[in-house]
Amino acid sequence: MDLEMLKFRADIMQRIRSFFTKKGFLELDTPALSRDLIPETCLEVFKTEYIKPWSEEKVPLYLVPSPEIYIKKIISQHKTSVFQLSKCYRNIESVGNIHSPEFTMLEYYHMNVSYMETANITEELFNELLPPKPKTGSDPFAFMRPPFWRLTMDDAFEKYAGFKLSSCNEAADLAGHAKELGLEESADNPFEKWPWDDLYELILVSCVEPNLPKDVPVMLMDYPAKVPCLAQEFYKDGMFWKERWELYCNGIELSNCYSEETDPKKIREYFEAEGKAKTESAKIPHAIDENYWKNFEGFPKCSGNAMGVDRLIALLSGHKTIESVLPFLI
Repeated sequence: MDLEMLKFRADIMQRIRSFFTKKGFLELDTPALSRDLIPETCLEVFKTEYIKPWSEEKVPLYLVPSPEIYIKKIISQHKTSVFQLSKCYRNIESVGNIHSPEFTMLEYYHMNVSYMETANITEELFNELLPPKPKTGSDPFAFMRPPFWRLTMDDAFEKYAGFKLSSCNEAADLAGHAKELGLEESADNPFEKWPWDDLYELILVSCVEPNLPKDVPVMLMDYPAKVPCLAQEFYKDGMFWKERWELYCNGIELSNCYSEETDPKKIREYFEAEGKAKTESAKIPHAIDENYWKNFEGFPKCSGNAMGVDRLIALLSGHKTIESVLPFLI
């Protein structure tokens, strides 16, 4: 990376900090190592150990894939809006393009708001970071210039896959659509054997995401509740949905936002179900705090957003991959 890019990266990081500080958010600096993690079957982690002096007892530790596990403990105690720019670590990730095993994450949590208010503050952040819109001629940053185009997942499936998700409560419904779309299946593992969430993911990545417009920022919102996550739930059109959105700019996923789940019972159930699945499927199993749900006794209403900073800087600097904006590649 040349000196000008180092300066550009530093400037963006400083402007992000300034934006949230002026909004009254408290900046956090939580540990990169943890004794346990939130179970997420969609990712793998790094494991290490701490060797105690004298006794040489070995304590298993894990590099955090996100600062969320610590941030929510602070929110539980202090109930204040917070943000953090931190290094995060995810194993079995490719290097280059838009992925790296070590990357920079921006996470911010806003008290007493839902995911829609967080969309508004994210638009404000983009307006702060983007250069002014040209008075004449084309806008080179139109693909990430607010306002975001808000598109529900149900409407996105109808537009790009030809059917509404709300009409597919059973896995067999999605299996039929996957066949009609000509998606590839194997003889020993036909779509009829696939669970609902795997079929949904296949159609999403094969038919929906590649066809999202690249000339405007797209906020893909209201995800099916059949895909577990720690977001608030609502019922509409015969199906349960999650108050969640993901932001795409130029076809690149930039951030993932929830109206955060606050019910201790639902948190406990999530940890039990995802923890069991993680134990059975993970290449690198990790410890799980069975009492983490207790942090949500009296947890405030809030919304959190996690944004990939390296991807953001790449887009702001006119690059298509993160390789050019990382000081070093692993």
